[in-house]
Amino acid sequence: MNANRRFNSIARRIQHSWQWKRLRQMIFLNLLAFLACLAAYLYARETAVTGTFVGKSLPRFLTLDPDLRGTEALLSLTYGFTWQGERHLVPLADFLGLAWRFGRPLLIGEGVLWVLGFFGSARGARRLLKPLDRMAATAQRLSDEASARRAAEQRPDRQGVDEEKFHSLEHAIEQIDIGDRLSTGDKDLQGLEDAINDLLARMHAAYQQQAQFVSDASHELRTPIAVIQGYVRMLDRWGKDDEKVLEESIAAIKTETDHMKVLVEQLLFLARGDSGRQQLNPEPMDLSDLAREVLGEYRMIDAAHEWREGRLEAAPVSGDPALLKQAVRVLVDNAVRYTPEGGSIRLSAAARDGEAWLEVQDSGIGIEGQDVPRIFDRFFRADPARARSSGGTGLGLSIAQWIVERHGGHFEVTSRAGIGTRIQVRLPEAQAGEGAEATEAS
Repeated sequence: MNANRRFNSIARRIQHSWQWKRLRQMIFLNLLAFLACLAAYLYARETAVTGTFVGKSLPRFLTLDPDLRGTEALLSLTYGFTWQGERHLVPLADFLGLAWRFGRPLLIGEGVLWVLGFFGSARGARRLLKPLDRMAATAQRLSDEASARRAAEQRPDRQGVDEEKFHSLEHAIEQIDIGDRLSTGDKDLQGLEDAINDLLARMHAAYQQQAQFVSDASHELRTPIAVIQGYVRMLDRWGKDDEKVLEESIAAIKTETDHMKVLVEQLLFLARGDSGRQQLNPEPMDLSDLAREVLGEYRMIDAAHEWREGRLEAAPVSGDPALLKQAVRVLVDNAVRYTPEGGSIRLSAAARDGEAWLEVQDSGIGIEGQDVPRIFDRFFRADPARARSSGGTGLGLSIAQWIVERHGGHFEVTSRAGIGTRIQVRLPEAQAGEGAEATEAS
């Protein structure tokens, strides 16, 4: 096995080790969430009888049907307690059924993200390993040249020295744990060690970012599930006889399931993008036409704001119309969400100095200066409580950024709190015939 293959094999083992650690963390967090929900459920059932939390003084017990096996035995599990001389039994089958029903989307979402991270990161790993591959090839070439020189000089006492160094380096890499630095103590390998340590640090940072994304996604999915569980418990207690409680619970559950559906779709979009499976289908288009189309749609569905047509001039680009429209809708939805009723939202588009741009400007609440650099971070919200109440997921701008960057473009953001926000999408301007060539190539 040559040096190039050894380095690649070691890097893959490090990558897989990090992925398995992420899986263990997800399992542990899910178990904690399940136990917390179970404790809350039992607390609610106890206090419904006792009127308050009694604590350790309340006799409690668990019973299980000894004649049943497997899933049936688990569903027969009953929690009980004695209060004022009377035994109260709480079958756990209903809770386990609800936990499975509403926890299954969370487990599926986490599983999809983990599988995509485990099997879909080969492209990223190859990109990160390119410097290491080049170093390995150069080191192997230098080793071969040195061996050839020594053979020509007939100095057998120095044969194999370079190969021993590489074996020492390989052994040191194999002993690395997450967050460690490579060190062999050999000054001749110091430059190679520094390069490998820099590469490992960037790989570790990338996986830390991915792990944080999974953790944030799990948290965001737990919130609507917890709300749904709360309303289901309220329905179970009072909804059968109280029409007002029934209507309120159904409306809240519908809202939360819609929110969770949007969140899962956005997570899958970003996962496909990160794994390189989100395809672009570029064709000639004009950003001014896109602005007019989006403006017409929102004028029909939102009469609470003043929709204004700004400067709309020819802005030719080569892009995927569906994805670019999705990005613009994200910007407009944010403008609607943070602009009070009666406020104005203006769309403009033009081209200048080799760039075509589309601009969304609102007269909303604006963004604080320290928050502007972070608005494209996944799950970042400048005002979490307000964003949650208005249906935001914290992923829209991240999706818009991914789309624009894949088109070779960027954003320019100007905002002042209390005055409004202006966001420009800037893309390379398509020259005559360029869009047609891109379409044929695709």
